[in-house]
Amino acid sequence: MTLTATTAAAAAGVGLAPTSGHAASITDIEKQVSALNAQAEQATNVYDGAMEQLANLQKQVDNLQGEAATMQQSMNQVMATLGPLAAASYRAGSVDPTLELMLQSHPDQFLQQAATMSQLGQAEAMNLKTLKLEQAQLASIKKQAADRLAQLQQAEHQAADMKAQIVDKFQQAQSLLSQLTYTQLASFDYSGVSAAEIAAVPPATGRAAIAIAFAKSKLGTWYLWGGTGPQYDCSGLVQAAWAAAGVSLPRTTYEQVNVGYAVPAILGDLEPGDVIFYNGDEHEALYIGGGLVIHAPTTGMQVQYGHWNMMSISGIQRMT
Repeated sequence: MTLTATTAAAAAGVGLAPTSGHAASITDIEKQVSALNAQAEQATNVYDGAMEQLANLQKQVDNLQGEAATMQQSMNQVMATLGPLAAASYRAGSVDPTLELMLQSHPDQFLQQAATMSQLGQAEAMNLKTLKLEQAQLASIKKQAADRLAQLQQAEHQAADMKAQIVDKFQQAQSLLSQLTYTQLASFDYSGVSAAEIAAVPPATGRAAIAIAFAKSKLGTWYLWGGTGPQYDCSGLVQAAWAAAGVSLPRTTYEQVNVGYAVPAILGDLEPGDVIFYNGDEHEALYIGGGLVIHAPTTGMQVQYGHWNMMSISGIQRMT
C-alpha cells in the first residue's frame, strides 16, 4: 500500500484544500500516513474475512431453514395418518401408557403385548414413533439455525466495526495530507513506472495471461475496501483476476498467501501471474513481468502499475 501523485487528485475530490507545508514535516507526515494506510489495510483484511464469513453463514442459515421446512412438512404428513387417540396424545404433549410402552427402546416388547392394546394398530404405532423422532430432529435443526444466526449477527457487528476503523484511518490520513501543497503531495509518488517500462513488459502465456489481462482491464478503477467487483481492494483484484483464468482463490491476503507454492523474492525467479505479498501480508499485487506489478493500492487511489519491490516483500506465491 503506497501513496502516489493520484493522492492529490483524491484529496481534491474529498474537498481537502491544499495548504502551505514545511519541508521538514513531509517525512513525518509520510510516515504517519503510511502507518495509517497500513492500519486501514489490516482492518480491510479483517473486514473482507468478516464479509466472507457472513456469506457462508447466510448459506448455512438458508439451508437449515430449508431443512426445517421439509421436516415440518414431513411431520404434518405423518400427523395426518395418526388415529384420534395418538394424535390427541401427541398434541397434548403426553403419551398414553400404551404409547409410552410402544416408544421404549425395545418396540418388539410392545408387539408381544399387542393383544392388550387393540386400540392401536402397528402401522399407527410406527408412525407415531417416526413423528417423535422427526420432532427431535426438527428441534435440533432449529437450534443449529439459531446458533448460526447468532454467529451471523456477530460477524455483522465485526464488519461494521472494521468499516468504521477503515473510514477513521482514511480520514486521519487525508487530514494529514491536507497540510501539504500539491507539489509536496506529488513528491509522495513512489511508483515511478514509466510508459517505456510498461511497453517493455513481455507477453504472458497460459492462465497467467488471462489473469493479467483482467487486471489490466481494471487499471484506473478506484480502490474500494471490501470490493470484489466492479471496484476492488488489493486481494479482491487478485482474486477476481485469477478467477477469470479459472483459478479459485480465497478472499483475503492472509488466506491467499497459503495458496500455491512459495517463490524466492528474486526478480529472476519471478513469472507472470505470481502474487507478491507486502508488509507482513497486509498488501498484495499481481506480477505481470518486466519487474512490474498491477495492484489496488488503498482508499482514494486507482488500480495502477508498480514496481515489484515497491514495498517490503513478505512472500511470493505461484498459483499454478
